[in-house]
Amino acid sequence: MQIGKILYPVTTLGVGERLGIWTQGCNRFCRGCSNPELQTFDETKDVSPQKIFDATIGWEFDGVTISGGEPFLQAKDLKTLVQLYSEAGVEDILVYTGFTLEELAAKKDENIDYVLANISVLIDGPFVEALVDEVPLRGSSNQRVWVLNEKYRQAYQAYLKEEKKVDIFYFSDDAHFIGIPFAGYDALYKKLLTNRRRK
Repeated sequence: MQIGKILYPVTTLGVGERLGIWTQGCNRFCRGCSNPELQTFDETKDVSPQKIFDATIGWEFDGVTISGGEPFLQAKDLKTLVQLYSEAGVEDILVYTGFTLEELAAKKDENIDYVLANISVLIDGPFVEALVDEVPLRGSSNQRVWVLNEKYRQAYQAYLKEEKKVDIFYFSDDAHFIGIPFAGYDALYKKLLTNRRRK
């Protein structure tokens, strides 16, 4: 499974402090994509779902968010990853996709069907830069937030009433801004990076 990055704790892509997993590779190339570095497939970033699970299951997270890239382009490995966490008792698994729910269902793929039956939330649809809005979890107004596990409906309805925000992970030579793009986000990121370099 090609993986772009794994971060924790992520608070901007679902309820609570979450494990964030980003797959590598996407063929949509949406204008304004917040993760352009994850669009190209890269075999050097192959890692087994079991290894990802083993390395992270001991972390104290409230849920798992899987984004990308496009997770469903690696449907078999995605199914295995979801199955590992689900069978370990992780119920709140959120997945982002550029496909619509209808497109995924129409594929009649047992791996995709398993994922949809075992996650709590799906955010679907391609990112459209001209339709950016201020609703948390989604990037643009054409995207939909599907709560697939009724146990989490109330929590996610409350989350969707909050403001969009960003988590910042600083590393020695890099920084990751984690959250859903909002109007003017690129200018904010540049300002934050400039201020950090001055310190």
